Amino acid sequence: MQVGVFAGPGRFIVEDRSEPSLDTVPPDWVKLEVEACGVCGTDLQIVKDPPGHPAMPGVVLGHELAAHVVERGTAATAVQTGDRVVLAPNLYCREQNLEPCPQCLRGRANHCANFHTIGIHRDGGFARYVLAPEKALLPITPDLSLGDAVWIEPLSCVLGGFNQFDVAHSDTALVIGAGPIGVLHALMLKSRNLHVMVADLADTRLEQARMAGVDRTVNVDADNLAEAVDEVTDGHGVDLIVDAVGGQLGTAVDLAAMMGQICCFGLNALTPAVNQSRLTERELRIFGTFVGVGTFPQAIQLLEDGVLQPSGLNLTVPLADLAEGLDLCRTGAAVKVVATPGPSAS
Repeated sequence: MQVGVFAGPGRFIVEDRSEPSLDTVPPDWVKLEVEACGVCGTDLQIVKDPPGHPAMPGVVLGHELAAHVVERGTAATAVQTGDRVVLAPNLYCREQNLEPCPQCLRGRANHCANFHTIGIHRDGGFARYVLAPEKALLPITPDLSLGDAVWIEPLSCVLGGFNQFDVAHSDTALVIGAGPIGVLHALMLKSRNLHVMVADLADTRLEQARMAGVDRTVNVDADNLAEAVDEVTDGHGVDLIVDAVGGQLGTAVDLAAMMGQICCFGLNALTPAVNQSRLTERELRIFGTFVGVGTFPQAIQLLEDGVLQPSGLNLTVPLADLAEGLDLCRTGAAVKVVATPGPSAS
């Protein structure tokens, strides 16, 4: 089968490998046939030179996948052959049948001492077949479109932060970054009837955000974001702000309304200058969010109910062309690239 591989710093290749075998994993694992797998910003970080995120060299990337079960291990009883599923790719103590670590005991599985990820630390979904523990699988309905199903994993991460917002007393929102995570945040905020602005550098992504229903977009290379915020909010600042890029906390503090809330989602090593006087005087609430804990069922429900329908943002490519697809993501020419499996040797 064809697979998309992290071959070392700056190198992503598509090559042929044998299908994975259940003989190599614990008996409660299953073999999945991948229907499609989305490209994550983490994948782009992994294949940078130097890498912006650690991964095992030689690993098959891809963790945002929808699939169906084709074979079960001898101890796998919770799923049936033919079941349509999504994968929760981050494996914690529970999924690995380990004694719970202190963080897992506290309900903080996203900080598990044994945390590792299918598609980063072991072979993932840029392939026709992938192996996974049945405890990491969640069922989805047969009629959920494939285009929406591949958004479940990133939406589960977005909900980890979005659910911490007090939306009830808010009117305006700003999302910094119009990549997949930024647009998902914007769509969630729009679903709560807020006036939503999105800022980015790429006109293509901003246009797609507008088509998805965002109220206003700002290309920060061409327009002054602070002036746009003042115009929308009558100079009061924004109630809810998401930094989906990373390193934009200083900007968020400057643009926040009195008692505004700021969600720091993006990972970036930059250390921004922050106006602490404004932070203090305006009583801003700032929080970070990492992955999501227990948010997969909510993400599935939102998409199955049609509350969000992000599939219109997809650019689908065959796995053989995924290297070009990664380039489109890097340049901002595409919001979401989705890979479909290559041919099977059989």
